[in-house]
Amino acid sequence: MNENPPSKLIFGVVIGTLAGVIAVLFAQYVFKGDDSKEVVKSPVNQELQTGSDKKNNSNKPPKLSLVDTRPDKGSSSSKSSKDSEDENKDKKDDESNAAWEALKALGDAKDKAEAQKETEEIASRLKLSPAQKETLEGLLNDKAARNSVAGMKLLTGKATVADMIASDEENYSKIDEEMRELLSGEQLEEYEAYAEEREVERIENKTKGDLDGIEDIPGITEEQMREAWDALIEINAKEKPGTLLNENSTREEFISVIDGALDSRVESMSSILTDDQLGAYQIGIEGFRKFISGMVPEE
Repeated sequence: MNENPPSKLIFGVVIGTLAGVIAVLFAQYVFKGDDSKEVVKSPVNQELQTGSDKKNNSNKPPKLSLVDTRPDKGSSSSKSSKDSEDENKDKKDDESNAAWEALKALGDAKDKAEAQKETEEIASRLKLSPAQKETLEGLLNDKAARNSVAGMKLLTGKATVADMIASDEENYSKIDEEMRELLSGEQLEEYEAYAEEREVERIENKTKGDLDGIEDIPGITEEQMREAWDALIEINAKEKPGTLLNENSTREEFISVIDGALDSRVESMSSILTDDQLGAYQIGIEGFRKFISGMVPEE
């Protein structure tokens, strides 16, 4: 049996509690082919690698040049070269900042359009008053802004634990709390029904994500897939966003939640998969566990 994990194995472990965070991290953790795997470096890891390269280069003897042998280090030629390098660096920084600003602007426009669409759907279903509709749209826009800012920090390697948690796009807990204060009677009942439908959709989508990895395990049967679906539905239902972590959670708590989610999946599959199949599944799980542990910043 091939000891390396299936190409999509790790992508199946989608934690509902941290859906936005995990989605980004999964995009950076990839397997290439059946016989090799590669972990895509995050910006943080790239910086560490760059530092290591510089350290290694510092041990090499300097290359001889006419400039190095001249006593006058402050010559106009040397200064001109340094000024040129500084200008190039500033130009690259400006281009990089402009690219990020353009990317952020596109994301903000998309978020605003989605918030407006969701507002219209809920307002129509609940028959909200203009004031209620305005409040709802404000809540959705605030959520989108928090997700966007935190997500950008995550992608640039500057995120704190709080940012990683705040980037979860599927955490509607604050909005649900505000809406329960705002609504009453039939409107509240209808909103609770809407929130329940949204949660069912989240659970099913996360379970499909889990199964995408399991279906590539060698020898997997349709019966095993059905059993895995039932087991993973229960797991994802327990991992409702906003119930296990908040923006004040510590790194230790963050890692503990992820460890628990990964362990629960391995345990649930132990009675469904054969020993060889479970071994393949565990390879992917442990690889991701190690990867994400290195991604979470120290406090």
